Amino acid sequence: MPSKSAETEPTLTSFEEQTKAVWTAWMNMQRPMFSMMTEINGRLIDQALRLNDAWIGFFGRQIEHEIVASQRLMKCRTVNEFMSTYQDILRKAQADVQSELTEISRLNQSLAGETVDAVRAGLNEAAQELRH
Repeated sequence: MPSKSAETEPTLTSFEEQTKAVWTAWMNMQRPMFSMMTEINGRLIDQALRLNDAWIGFFGRQIEHEIVASQRLMKCRTVNEFMSTYQDILRKAQADVQSELTEISRLNQSLAGETVDAVRAGLNEAAQELRH
């Protein structure tokens, strides 16, 4: 008959199996949240790239407008022509910037809505997975 101390002493194999079971259970509990965060991070990166692209386009167009404006001003022959051209350039620049900023604001609002939707969907999915 084996001694009582040998029966109660845990073996390395049983400890490894228990550790694997605990680790697997922990991973199964964390998987929905991890999946949700991965999805949200992917969307945030995509949205940041889209917003960055919009800003780069905005600044690129502004530089082009500045070059054209400088060329127009250099062609002026009189002070009155210069003032008229300058006023026209300022009016156009103001309208362009306002239009561009409105578009970027719209994009920003759209991206914020997409992020909220992704978080909401991820939380709902994580809750469903945890219920099962």
